[in-house]
Amino acid sequence: MLIKNALIVDDSKSARLVLQRLLARIKVNVDTVESAEAALAFLEHRQPDIIFMDHMMPGMDGLEATSIIRANPKTASIPTIMYTSKDGDEYQRIAQQRGANGVLCKPADQDAVMAVIRALDAPAANDAEKEDPVMPAANIPLVEIDRMVQKHLRVALTEAKGEITAGIDTTASQLQQHQKHQLEIIRRQMQHHIESQRKDVMAELEPAQLFRRTQSLSQQLARTVTEKTMRKTNDELHTEIRMQRAELELLLAEQKSDLEQLVRTKTVRAAIAGASVGILAAVLVSSVI
Repeated sequence: MLIKNALIVDDSKSARLVLQRLLARIKVNVDTVESAEAALAFLEHRQPDIIFMDHMMPGMDGLEATSIIRANPKTASIPTIMYTSKDGDEYQRIAQQRGANGVLCKPADQDAVMAVIRALDAPAANDAEKEDPVMPAANIPLVEIDRMVQKHLRVALTEAKGEITAGIDTTASQLQQHQKHQLEIIRRQMQHHIESQRKDVMAELEPAQLFRRTQSLSQQLARTVTEKTMRKTNDELHTEIRMQRAELELLLAEQKSDLEQLVRTKTVRAAIAGASVGILAAVLVSSVI
């Protein structure tokens, strides 16, 4: 069966990428969609040569979509391969009952892809290009053996590289999701913490709470102001008393000086008067004699 175009239906980016690279190696053009609903919409307008359908997807699952594809005359002839991690004869039987032509197990490799394509009917033309002609071992030249070995090594390395790249893509996607989840948790925690702090601040700003918290400080401040005021008043009073005392002492000194001066004056006058009386008495006595 000639396969030129394929449709991959899978919600996993890494699974789509791995299978797309495997099909590209056998020159198959690939379209991809992420859901069964998107696949049915795609098939309304385009007809691929083969469909690789994942089983478990959000919304409609792969078996249900396969049944719808098989029931539609426009798409009934398109081979559908279940691309899934499920395996075993029982699953194979269920898948065939729902209209699937085969099962490709995840993780897929080149041989498995070629096997499910060959099983559809006759080998596809581009399958033949991938196959090396079988020749008797005795007739194979060493150069041809070396070429075949090199070819298989390149294929193996390419497959390994594809699987590693897909694994890196998956890991990167998982890390991004984990980081987003962790950032969301941190954002919620910060928001909760900020809201809690805001409530605490608002509670502390209540008038009654502010009064209770500042009461002791206010009382201490009032005592300090009162003490400073009293000290200032006492200092001013002591200064006033000292000034008044100095003025009184100066006044007393002046009055004492005036009094002493008056006493000296009175004494001199009394002495003069006494002398005058003595002289006058002497004169009178002499005149009598």
